[in-house]
Amino acid sequence: MGQAAMIGGGMGLMSYVAAGEYSATKGAGEVQQIESETAAKMEELGATQREGDRKARLAEALASQVAGSGASGISAFEGSPLTILNADIEAEHRATQRDKFQTSLKAESYRTRGKMAKKMAKKQAKLGLLSSIAGMGMQAGMAMKPGAGGRPGANPTGGTGGVGSTYNPYSQSSMVA
Repeated sequence: MGQAAMIGGGMGLMSYVAAGEYSATKGAGEVQQIESETAAKMEELGATQREGDRKARLAEALASQVAGSGASGISAFEGSPLTILNADIEAEHRATQRDKFQTSLKAESYRTRGKMAKKMAKKQAKLGLLSSIAGMGMQAGMAMKPGAGGRPGANPTGGTGGVGSTYNPYSQSSMVA
């Protein structure tokens, strides 16, 4: 196999590896974004569950207060029992609003982190690809330098023949030193 064919084969392999690394790095960023989006959705579902639980506890507390007031002979919807009911309802409303706000912040944080991870992975993939291309260019340039075996028929010492021969780019023949 000729040296030019070997260089071409090596460049092809390096190109294939560089493209694979680019694809893998970019894919990792997309996976991170999907994981972050899933975490954000899980946080939102958790908030919905917490709100349902709070409402169930509030309903139990209100029912208990109404039953207690009724057992005491006090009407549930007048005077201090009504004040207590309203205070409990207001406290639940504040807790729900606070949880919604915190959940939206956390979910947006997850989404932002996912988007940033995807962008950073894409940039890293591009830089890796450019680095590989630059490396291939340097190797191709080194292979084509006089004395590096880039001229067809040249040996690694730079000449075409015997010991001490040098390559002259201005002539077709080698000169013996």
